Amino acid sequence: MSLRKGASHSASQVSMEARNPLVKDSKPGHLWLRVPRLLYFHEIPSWQQDNEYLLSGYRPTSGSTWTSIAGLFYLHNQTINIYSHLVGAVVFCALPFYFYWNFYRFQPNAHLDDVIVISTYCLGVAVCFTFSATFHVMWNHSQPLTSFCNKLDYLGILVLMWGAGIPTVYYGFFCNQNLQWLYWMTTSSTALLCTVVTLHPRFISPLFRHWRACFYAGFGLSSVIFVVHGLLIHGWAVQKAHMSLTWMAWMATSNILGAAIYAARIPERWFPYTFDIFGASHQIFHVAVMVAAVIHFCGLLQAFTIIRSNAAVCFSS
Repeated sequence: MSLRKGASHSASQVSMEARNPLVKDSKPGHLWLRVPRLLYFHEIPSWQQDNEYLLSGYRPTSGSTWTSIAGLFYLHNQTINIYSHLVGAVVFCALPFYFYWNFYRFQPNAHLDDVIVISTYCLGVAVCFTFSATFHVMWNHSQPLTSFCNKLDYLGILVLMWGAGIPTVYYGFFCNQNLQWLYWMTTSSTALLCTVVTLHPRFISPLFRHWRACFYAGFGLSSVIFVVHGLLIHGWAVQKAHMSLTWMAWMATSNILGAAIYAARIPERWFPYTFDIFGASHQIFHVAVMVAAVIHFCGLLQAFTIIRSNAAVCFSS
């Protein structure tokens, strides 16, 4: 919600600008780029007011796609959020090639299925990070477009979760195609339902927030179900290798820590203005998600290596 402006505020704004040199008058920049004056939290419209502890560094409402894209070329409080996942998207687009040239080619028992399932995961992460970066680029465009990009951001999370489940199920139930297809269909169906809940206008209403929460929780719990099922069938020793459960635990730890920091708005709630541009909770969350994605990729490489190095894996397990 917007704060009221008064005489006392105008007096304090001088001291705030002294504390934060990034909030200044417009600068001409290059001939093709005009850098706007960055705004304080109370100066932006309510639909942009997401974190009351980030007090400065906001771009003014653009109403223009190109003006919002121009935000890629100057510093503001969404810059790190944009580039962290933009770089991450490029990295994960390249990782399938890294897997092929450094692992797949040197494993005589490898199959094209390995390339498909691991590429599915990597491209799912790339889609998630691309949608996330797009949302943060267009944050200041307009309320309708920002709302749409916010839906894309959530959709990207679903794509990442779905993509992570495909290779995990493949290696976790490597010797049982029936269970592979069962959990692939279950995961895909749940992801599709969550997509409808995310994108369909009827479900955006606050009246359906409990339904949305249930669908997302169900999607998250679906991975727990097939992990537990795998443990019951094959035991810890086998599934620790096939599902890379140690790597999965570290992945979950990184995601949970990042989400907790983001939810608590730490550290910006303790140090006003200090972390508006660098080091805010949302940025930490982005880095934690990237770390978790890399950890899961490492776990998949381990599962691939262990399974494909043992031609009799299905007999031994």
